[in-house]
Amino acid sequence: MKTLNKLWIALTFLSLSLFVSCTTEITLTLKADDSVDIQFEGGAGAAFTKMILSASGTETPGIDTQAVSYELAKAGFENVKAKAQNSNVSISMSDKKHSSYIFTSGLVKLSDDKKHESLKTQITRKSLEDFYNSADEQTRMILDLFLSPVFNNDYMSEEEYLEMLASFYGEPAAKEVQDSFVKIILVGKNGKKEEQSLPLVQLLCGSF
Repeated sequence: MKTLNKLWIALTFLSLSLFVSCTTEITLTLKADDSVDIQFEGGAGAAFTKMILSASGTETPGIDTQAVSYELAKAGFENVKAKAQNSNVSISMSDKKHSSYIFTSGLVKLSDDKKHESLKTQITRKSLEDFYNSADEQTRMILDLFLSPVFNNDYMSEEEYLEMLASFYGEPAAKEVQDSFVKIILVGKNGKKEEQSLPLVQLLCGSF
């Protein structure tokens, strides 16, 4: 039980570090063999970091990188490497067979051209719901921490959602979510980049 609790805390902190920061950067690079390299960079805000440290009973954030690698490998990722320094987290991994729920949910797809030279995103309420429903139980439990309407087939304005989040976690945590962005960088086989930046609250509410 102690090991499971430690794993939950590690993955929870990891999830919040990746998404509740000023700008989380996710880079997906399509290789010549159609495999995809994935790089996450982010850092948890002070309010959420304090919440996780309180739950873990520790004074400094930490991640069990072996446990994280194991969970991500079960989700279809390979070559997983996780690093953490204070509240900043960096993860690199690959999806060689497009078997992870990033692809099976439809959030990310190969381009429609015959040679599949690039990647494209399809971020909709449906793809976000499919992402949640196809994720493993551990991941869903972590996502549930955000009380996200889109993962519960619910509809709520961004203002209503932030008010609910503030009543549950406090104003500072809600402000961190409100100020956070997710930057997605897609790199094609020829090295061409496409970027998009989405407010985290928009993703969590599914307000597209």
